[in-house]
Amino acid sequence: MTPPARRLGAALLALCLVACRPAGDPPASAAQAASVPASLSLRAAGTDVQLRASGPAGARWQVVCDTFAGPLVWNGTLPPVPGPAVTRWPRPDARSCEATLHAPPDRAGAPTLLARAVLTLPAAPTTTPAATVTAAAPPSALPAAPAPLTGRLTVTPASVRLGLREPWAAQVTLRRADGTPAPDGTPVLLSADGPAGARLSATRVTVNGEASWQLTPDVPGRYRLQARAGRWQATAVAAAQPALLGRRPPVLWAGPDLEVGPLRWTTGAYPDDGTPVTLQALNRSGRVLWTAQVTTAQGVARARVPTLTGAVTLRLSVAGAGESLPWP
Repeated sequence: MTPPARRLGAALLALCLVACRPAGDPPASAAQAASVPASLSLRAAGTDVQLRASGPAGARWQVVCDTFAGPLVWNGTLPPVPGPAVTRWPRPDARSCEATLHAPPDRAGAPTLLARAVLTLPAAPTTTPAATVTAAAPPSALPAAPAPLTGRLTVTPASVRLGLREPWAAQVTLRRADGTPAPDGTPVLLSADGPAGARLSATRVTVNGEASWQLTPDVPGRYRLQARAGRWQATAVAAAQPALLGRRPPVLWAGPDLEVGPLRWTTGAYPDDGTPVTLQALNRSGRVLWTAQVTTAQGVARARVPTLTGAVTLRLSVAGAGESLPWP
């Protein structure tokens, strides 16, 4: 055979070998996916959603739940151990869920769908809150009545002078039967009843068995003070008197102009500037026809008195001291 013929024969033989070679084996992942059966289930389990998947190792599952706020997506991969994989998570507020299982991607990168499951979720059951029953405590569990108290009420000074800002300092001391102080926070009411319906009252709570007050009366006379705490009570007597020197304010009234003062306290000092002086015009039956309040400056108060029909008396008062003048 000539050389050209030999070269042509070799080329034909090579072409025949290439054309007649059997097809190659399929990719390992595809073969594995074809040899391992795949299954997928999705169900609601109480308050959870459960996924059960089996198939070739490395297969990828995905669950998409359609919620009112948008899709929720979970992804996972089957482990290389044999047997199904079970995954669960709290049940979403969703209308439906869809699960898919894909084989591991081949060399071309296109995943193969192995299984698919759809779950329609019913409306979440509503739970009725359990009723709360409050049972009365047995008599033995009721709190014991407070222990009886003993104590005393003291008021100092026994007499205060109106206008000098002298208060009564009242104090209550309470003890239990064993001599220990009354519990902190025990409320004590102190009231003081005076002339012409005058009344003062205030509540304090005990600290280390003691409660204290400062009361300033504005009406002269004798007062009865009473302190009460539960069944315990005590009384004391105190007095208030005007501090105005001479007890009657000097008055100069000429026509419509009225001047009260100069005023002095029993200490010799002038009243503080701004001390109120109350003026009233009364008719024959005692009804008030006109009233006004003026204040002092350097111990003197001045006012303009109007012309009033039926007025018979002008009454004035300052710091518990008073004076009455006939109407001109």
